[in-house]
Amino acid sequence: MWNDALCERVQVASLRELDALVGTRLTQETPITHWEDSRTHFRFSSIEEAIEALHDPYFKQFEPGSAAVFVEVKEYRRYSENLDAAWYVVESLSQQQTKPLVVLRRAGNWEAAFGDGPSVGAPTAPLAICLAALLARGIVVEFEPGCGCGEVITDYSKS
Repeated sequence: MWNDALCERVQVASLRELDALVGTRLTQETPITHWEDSRTHFRFSSIEEAIEALHDPYFKQFEPGSAAVFVEVKEYRRYSENLDAAWYVVESLSQQQTKPLVVLRRAGNWEAAFGDGPSVGAPTAPLAICLAALLARGIVVEFEPGCGCGEVITDYSKS
């Protein structure tokens, strides 16, 4: 029987958070980093460029009477939505001698498992692959209610 007690539980609020979890924990991806104004959503490649924009009259017209707030944004590949990126996760795990991936479609849902480990069911194949890969590394993902990630089913009955 699979031991759920040894797993780390991680709660995510969106697929972007899930992609960041996959990127940091499984593929060790270096994310693309940029700075974004929280109100206008203008993007800048560096904080210096963002600060310089504060003095630009064109930029100022979009923020009349309010202060700009710049937020650092780290973007990871869309592992949970893009099948090519999900296969990259499989390739990364296969280099670490993980058991073979089993993916199948059953009753309108995608199911994925590594070897004889627990199976994860999700609305899309990339999402199921990402969740199964994290589970194979001892990370159980719990989605916050209303995150729009669809219904995820985990079968811990496998050994």
